[in-house]
Amino acid sequence: MIKNVFLLAALSLCLFQSCDNDDNEPVPGYVSAETKAAFDEKYPAAKDVEWETRNDYLIVDFKQDKVEKEAWFDNSGTWYMTETDIPFAQLPDAVKTAFQQGEYSTWKVDDVDMIERRDVETVYVIETEQGNSEVDLYYSPDGILVKTVLDAGGNDGYEDFIPSQPSSSVDAYIKEHYPSARILDIDREKGVTEVEILDGTVCRELLFDDGGAWMQTKTELRITALPDAVMAAIKASQYATYRIDDADFIETLTGKWYLVELESGKQEVKLRIDATGKIL
Repeated sequence: MIKNVFLLAALSLCLFQSCDNDDNEPVPGYVSAETKAAFDEKYPAAKDVEWETRNDYLIVDFKQDKVEKEAWFDNSGTWYMTETDIPFAQLPDAVKTAFQQGEYSTWKVDDVDMIERRDVETVYVIETEQGNSEVDLYYSPDGILVKTVLDAGGNDGYEDFIPSQPSSSVDAYIKEHYPSARILDIDREKGVTEVEILDGTVCRELLFDDGGAWMQTKTELRITALPDAVMAAIKASQYATYRIDDADFIETLTGKWYLVELESGKQEVKLRIDATGKIL
């Protein structure tokens, strides 16, 4: 009798453990063995696994260490991106400090995501809202605000944030001219490759043609970094009373200039000004 009770208890324990570990849905037939193996290798402790397809990607929602994640693969097993929901308190200290000292520090924090991507820099996204307005703030791990998306009414799982693969010539150009830069994003559209980099604390946007040849570099500037000659040109122009909203330094094969965005009420204007203060 005692032996039978022991066997029954052992069987019940095994069944309980089996059910406890078997908390994932069956893998759909459209998920290749290569992708399943790549996922299992990258996230061996994944729980509550659910697969779906979106465009050319296989997307898997799961939990790891009780944290919700969403990973993007293709059907050859290549990993592209993982979005992780994290509480504000788990942000790197530099990111928290940058946000708390920034323009939107008084806004309500609606959500926080960590975005890890293949071959590019990890970014942290703080989704904020105030009234009917929503703003997404993208930070590097060291607290540099690299992107601000106004009126960001939700997202598509950051699909547009999956980087393209640069050609060897694009990669070589960046390594030669900006050897310490970190790549934030790579996008290819209509034959033009756009690469966003973080060069120290400076954000730059580089454009390359279909053959991988450099076309343009746009460097974001603080308004206080504009040369005196440029500021004098603005004050002497018909837009002297306008507010400077944004400023960039543009470099191309044919020339260099400052691109200054000005606004007054609903009126907006962009001025191209060279280093001598001449409005182009």
